Amino acid sequence: MRKNAILFSAGEYQDSKAFPKPTCDLPGVKFDVLAMEKRLKKIGFNVTKKENINKSEYMPVLQQCASKSTSDAIHIVYFSGHGGHSNGKNFIYPSDFTMQYDITNDIEKAGINIEDIISVFKGKGRLIIILDACRKNFGVSKGYFSEMTSAANVYIAYGTMFQDKAIGVNNGLSWFTEAICDEILAPNIDVDTLFTRVRQNIFTKHYIQIPPSVNALLDKVILHPEISYDDTDKQVYDFIQKYGDEYTDKYGYFQGDDLIFIDAAQYFDIGLLDAIWKFKKVDNKIYKDKGVDIPELSEAEAKLVSFLGFTKSKKFFSFDDSHTWYYNGRQIRMGEIPPLPPSMQQKLPEEGKEYYVKLNAKKENNNIVITTNLPDQCKIFIWNNKSKSSQKTAVSNGKILIENAMDISKVVIDSGVFTDDVNVQQVIGDECRNLVGEFIKYHPIYGNRIYCVFEF
Repeated sequence: MRKNAILFSAGEYQDSKAFPKPTCDLPGVKFDVLAMEKRLKKIGFNVTKKENINKSEYMPVLQQCASKSTSDAIHIVYFSGHGGHSNGKNFIYPSDFTMQYDITNDIEKAGINIEDIISVFKGKGRLIIILDACRKNFGVSKGYFSEMTSAANVYIAYGTMFQDKAIGVNNGLSWFTEAICDEILAPNIDVDTLFTRVRQNIFTKHYIQIPPSVNALLDKVILHPEISYDDTDKQVYDFIQKYGDEYTDKYGYFQGDDLIFIDAAQYFDIGLLDAIWKFKKVDNKIYKDKGVDIPELSEAEAKLVSFLGFTKSKKFFSFDDSHTWYYNGRQIRMGEIPPLPPSMQQKLPEEGKEYYVKLNAKKENNNIVITTNLPDQCKIFIWNNKSKSSQKTAVSNGKILIENAMDISKVVIDSGVFTDDVNVQQVIGDECRNLVGEFIKYHPIYGNRIYCVFEF
């Protein structure tokens, strides 16, 4: 999971008739952005810092970050400087705002609309916007106020209430940024809890300036996940470590691995999915402490990945009409199966990029020819009744050719679509989200996949 942060500051404003220097300058802003950079790097964010840049430079920086994004990414966009509102829209004021306002006499042309920032990251993961800026009438702000337009997976943390000021310090951190730096290193708290603590921090110290938030996130987002476990988790881990080799020696690797977890769950009177989760917490913590990069999955995500992996084949796991689970006929306690969290639910195609997949297969002489509209060089896995495993094949000139197919009576495609071509990847989308049609099936782990069966 990518964690990106873009830090903007506007502490030095250009000289203008309406706002002659140093009317708008904010000497403390340089301390704010430096402190945020250090904190975010400490909790694993890739940080891009842009200080005192002009309006025209903002969007390219944001777009470059979003273009490399995945659907599970976390993005932070932080701004320290002046801000305001106009006709119900929220704006931040870049360093050339003063000069641009002299020319246009228009906030919307001189400032940066928060809605434009949100639009860049639409469908690109979770976006946290942190605005350390005043929200009072700046002498030019006007109109009614609206928090934000409809946007999924966006969180906005304002530095202060609407029509109020954010307190800055000339030679130090602002109250808002200082409170964020105080609280952000706390592990395993979600964004909403973080900014609740920030509010408490500021109010407890100063009794004024309450920084509100707007939460449109679809699930809990944790900026600083840290793996931890308790004594019960360690007991489950020790049991599996102690007897695991005996099970694999006796039953073979795959069945032995299944059975040791099943027996651990029975011994500790917990569900199978809980046993797996407890083991993974300890195992991941051990490897994390050794410097190994471990995927950061929530409990629900980790349990679902385990469940889907265990039950992919019906050879061992099965259930009856009352949803009682069995392993090779032995009744087992599966435990609570979490619902799909938003991070694992199917994502809609990007707007205007739906790609309807067509596939057709026929025998020609001793070959099977599969015609498709998938772009050339897309690769998919294909199985047939003569092969022991699926074979990766590439599309060429709108076709996939299976040679020497005289004895082949069945072809199955159950595969994602893979490509090394950046342009083609943009067409099919992250996890093939843009692919649609009768042959497209969704898998919570792998995303959209092609599934079809051809019989001859």
